[in-house]
Amino acid sequence: MGVFDNLKSIGKVLQEAGKIEQYKQILESMQELLEMQKKIEELENENKNLKEKLETKEKLEYDSENNVYWVIKDGKKEGPYCSLCWDDYKKLIHLHNTSQERLWICPKCKTYAGSGRYYSQNLEGGRDMFAEDYNY
Repeated sequence: MGVFDNLKSIGKVLQEAGKIEQYKQILESMQELLEMQKKIEELENENKNLKEKLETKEKLEYDSENNVYWVIKDGKKEGPYCSLCWDDYKKLIHLHNTSQERLWICPKCKTYAGSGRYYSQNLEGGRDMFAEDYNY
């Protein structure tokens, strides 16, 4: 039997015995326990996400000639990935091929990379389209 179930049983006994103040204290304790459980779950999820990002960062290799990232997995390169999306938002966005050889475009921020070139079309009217429009 868990802590919550124990408190529930104690609360039931107190309620039946007419111990209203003590019963209210048990209800408050149960509410606090639920809030703590929710906070623990949030922290566990945050910890998991941070561990995943750290593992990803350790596997990343930056290609300065093409301004892209590659993930090295089991000795093989996966990618390429957008350097702007990773550097600014810690999101690995797989670049798409264009009609030109070794030139890729990011489907999120519209940055072009490859063949020694790099330019971004993500600014429109002086505002960062990426942060506002892509909800990262």
